[in-house]
Amino acid sequence: MEMLERRRIDICCLQETRWNLNGVCHVNSDKEKYKLFWNDQKTAKNGVRIFVREPLAQEVLDIKRINSPLMWIKLRIDKQTMIIFSAYAPQTGESEKMKKDFWTAFSDTISTIPKSETILIGCDLNDHVG
Repeated sequence: MEMLERRRIDICCLQETRWNLNGVCHVNSDKEKYKLFWNDQKTAKNGVRIFVREPLAQEVLDIKRINSPLMWIKLRIDKQTMIIFSAYAPQTGESEKMKKDFWTAFSDTISTIPKSETILIGCDLNDHVG
């Protein structure tokens, strides 16, 4: 929270989180208020989260939790609709099936987003670019 405040960050995507289940909560500090959206599973070590600073968090229109390492929120900024992804790609030592499942889910999800909406990706892709 201190770093988010100090750097005046409005939206922050986190990866490699470990909480149980999915949820939304308010996180308050001395100066700022954030809304935290998370997507984890009991046995997962690859959960993801998104912090959104108030009052911007009031503009969140939708949340989609695809699987433990992949989620997005949709928000309205001025007249533009934005999709913010938080994702955590499988590491090198993980199975090929896990990697393929992640990239298939990621690709399939992105392909469903209308061209009129802006996509921002805050991910740890573990060097799987290209």
